Amino acid sequence: MNRGYDYNGVQVAPSKPVQKLVKRTRILYIDSGDRDAAFFPNNGSFVLYLPRTYERVTSINIKEAQFPSVSTADAWNLLGSPATPVIPGVNPYPGVAIGSPPFYDSSTTPDYFFMEIRGLNMADETAPGADRAALTNSVFGKFVSYINTEPIIYNESSSAHQNIHFYPALTKIDRFEIKLRTHGMAPTQYLFWPSLNWSMTLEIETLENAFDDFSSLETRIGTRG
Repeated sequence: MNRGYDYNGVQVAPSKPVQKLVKRTRILYIDSGDRDAAFFPNNGSFVLYLPRTYERVTSINIKEAQFPSVSTADAWNLLGSPATPVIPGVNPYPGVAIGSPPFYDSSTTPDYFFMEIRGLNMADETAPGADRAALTNSVFGKFVSYINTEPIIYNESSSAHQNIHFYPALTKIDRFEIKLRTHGMAPTQYLFWPSLNWSMTLEIETLENAFDDFSSLETRIGTRG
């Protein structure tokens, strides 16, 4: 027991803070409009610096996201030229000029698209064209377009729960290198919106040194389980 003291007729004892390793969650709001547009003019492939350095990250949960309609999107090549068809000489989207906005229209809008975040991808995907090539750790998140002409609204209740766990915990995260693409796009291609931005909410879980819930209480109990 802790040693008790008489304080104006009341028996008190100093508390003994108990240190422990705890999991803490932080909410991070991301807006593609906050990127450095001078270096990254398009919101489909860019680096975004985070407001703090998150250390010992054990999981990242995509809580919600809002994207404009894919029918208003365009596609571009990372090499700086308009996106070219995946199969040379064959336009995978008949009636749509590759690289001229909009890249898609209401009849050719893909049903979904992927998000990549370099170093954080933990999902695999199959390869197009019955190719047996392994596409492992290639996807961070997937977003479904239910209505071609409507904005895409994702949350934990509307679609599949997307919570990415890391074992062991990631040492540090201070930036995201983000890329949006459809399944089957060439590695140098990405999807973006020429005049509209998108946003996303992430729940980041970290390990931190802290004290237990009773460390601020005065008690005579010397040890707590």
